[in-house]
Amino acid sequence: MSSKLKLVHFTYSWISSGVSSFLSSITQELTDDFDQTIVVWDNRGSIFDEEIRNAGVGIHTLCKRRAHGIVDLPAACLAFRFYLKKHRPDIVHLHCSTSLELKMLEVAKQERVPVRIAHCHNAGFEGSRLAKYLKKEIHISRKEDYADAPTLRFACSEDAGKWLYNDGEPFTIIKNPVNVERFLYSEEKRNALRAELGLGDSFVFCCTGRLSEQKNQKLLIAAFARYHQKRPDSELLLAGDGPDRGALQRQADELGVDHCVHFLGTVPDIGAVLSASDAYVLPSVYEGFGTAALEAETNGLPCLLSEAVSKAADVQHNAIWLSPQASAVLWSDGLDIVHSRNRYDGLPAILASGFTKEKVASHLARLYHSALEKIDR
Repeated sequence: MSSKLKLVHFTYSWISSGVSSFLSSITQELTDDFDQTIVVWDNRGSIFDEEIRNAGVGIHTLCKRRAHGIVDLPAACLAFRFYLKKHRPDIVHLHCSTSLELKMLEVAKQERVPVRIAHCHNAGFEGSRLAKYLKKEIHISRKEDYADAPTLRFACSEDAGKWLYNDGEPFTIIKNPVNVERFLYSEEKRNALRAELGLGDSFVFCCTGRLSEQKNQKLLIAAFARYHQKRPDSELLLAGDGPDRGALQRQADELGVDHCVHFLGTVPDIGAVLSASDAYVLPSVYEGFGTAALEAETNGLPCLLSEAVSKAADVQHNAIWLSPQASAVLWSDGLDIVHSRNRYDGLPAILASGFTKEKVASHLARLYHSALEKIDR
């Protein structure tokens, strides 16, 4: 019988995302001390599934039918209750971004799970102006309902913590881990991908992340189209997939840059995309942190970032910052600035920053053990 502490990571939706990247990095580092399972309601799969399972960490799906988003919350709570009754974990670590999801920790509290952790990974909503207004009103109103459910509160940034928790509620910043080896610059990968895509000697910008309103690739394509008129030896790589892909492809076609905007889809090796590029752009409307920018700096790329990205993600302290509400003209000027900058060695700054997966996992392990020790006293 295992003497390891039983740790359940719960996230409502399982896709290739910042949360799945976070869990891939830290679960592999925690296997010696913790018997871990990732429990999800809606499982759409992620690019990290194989390496997570190879580390001996299970991914358990609660929903046995087609999921319907947050409207499934009552069913998700019931299924999670049955899971907790059967497995009796020592710790439930909830990875979320809205107050409604804290209901899962209320269930854990009712099932007497001793350590219940809320961990906010984002700070905003997508949708129409009305939809965002209604979502935010519900989000604010439900914060108080589940205020006592967590025994610990984590967040990836100050903004994310203020987004999820009530005023005055203390929370701990947990750095988003980077798998350094995965994102280091590789000349071999650069040459291979540039040859595959026919990039030649072009100057290549890239943006990684879900193709969505949040990541704001619409603004990037508009800015790039203006920039490409001045510098036709430029290309743009978009690594990721999402609901806006069709609209973005139509936009690129309408602006006459469909031949030089490459939609790569979900890419298992983001490090190869970064290595093949010459500059990185992230124009997000909102972010909890902005780990993708940290990955780009690990690779040594000059970065043009939205002011919605946490300043802590700029470990090199040399990014160019613009408002996500700024015009495509200004963002095109920003592309011109990062074009003038050279690659650098990203390794020293990332190692010194505390964002490595080893350091983040070690920090979490200490917090887990400390929380359990306080309960045992």
